[in-house]
Amino acid sequence: MVYYGDVHLYRIVQILKNSNIVFLCALFLGLIYPMPSAYLEDWIVFALIVVMIFSLTEVKFTKFSKISIKEIIITFFINYIFLSGLIIALAYFLISDEQLYYGFIVMAAAPPAVAIIPFTKLLNGDLKLSLISNTSIYVLSIGLTPAILLLFAKTSDIDYSLAIITLLELIVLPMIISRFILENKYYLKVKKDINLVINIGFFIVIYTVIGLNQNILFTDLDILLMLSIIGFLRTFVSGMFLYKLCNILKINPKKNISYTLFGSYKNLGLSATLALLLFSAKASIPSAVCIVMETGFFILLSTYLKKYES
Repeated sequence: MVYYGDVHLYRIVQILKNSNIVFLCALFLGLIYPMPSAYLEDWIVFALIVVMIFSLTEVKFTKFSKISIKEIIITFFINYIFLSGLIIALAYFLISDEQLYYGFIVMAAAPPAVAIIPFTKLLNGDLKLSLISNTSIYVLSIGLTPAILLLFAKTSDIDYSLAIITLLELIVLPMIISRFILENKYYLKVKKDINLVINIGFFIVIYTVIGLNQNILFTDLDILLMLSIIGFLRTFVSGMFLYKLCNILKINPKKNISYTLFGSYKNLGLSATLALLLFSAKASIPSAVCIVMETGFFILLSTYLKKYES
């Protein structure tokens, strides 16, 4: 762990390690002071690459035999059939704006959030299941993401070569680099401070997306309301539905937590960046709104588990 001699610096670092605070600060700053977002737009891919590199150090590519293929298929079904299907259906029936619709399609095409892994650990879920399933789905997403875009975003405006190159930059490259970082002797010394780097990267992504769309968010409250409704349904309702269903089916409580997270979390940093690159700044708004929803859902789920399931 890195040593911070100054007590004030230590407190600042602890605040920056708190994802909830950092995400909310990025949201509010993007709304009240959006000007720098225009300059940060060119850095958003680099910021997300850094986020993915350090996030993927949590993903281990060993001991696959310890988790059955059946469990991997279940998590794949939950994230890419149930959750992606729900997102696409909600967008199809409730969104009339073409760019916002494309934003939800990109979200549906994205793999599950890497944050599922630390969230599983914090909520005392099945960490091994989340690790192996997330790794497997990320490998599959290299082909699945462009396939879903091709199937549901029926427009000639998409540069599919750019989509594939971006996926290679944001998934494959970080996977490779993260392996080298894991082998580095200094990794264990700074491991506890990695959240600091991840949160700063996410701050850049969220702030940029919100800042670029500040005018739309302030001038069209109907859009914000509809996006919030969809975000609530695809995060809170889908997550709690799965949690209750697993309880009814008497699924192992640890597996239940993992399944619930796969049924409510997508890699929204990735989807926001892809939407921005492939379509427009407006197409990235759904991901930005849902980041807030996912942050809120983790707080709700952790509180619920402590109060009712302890």
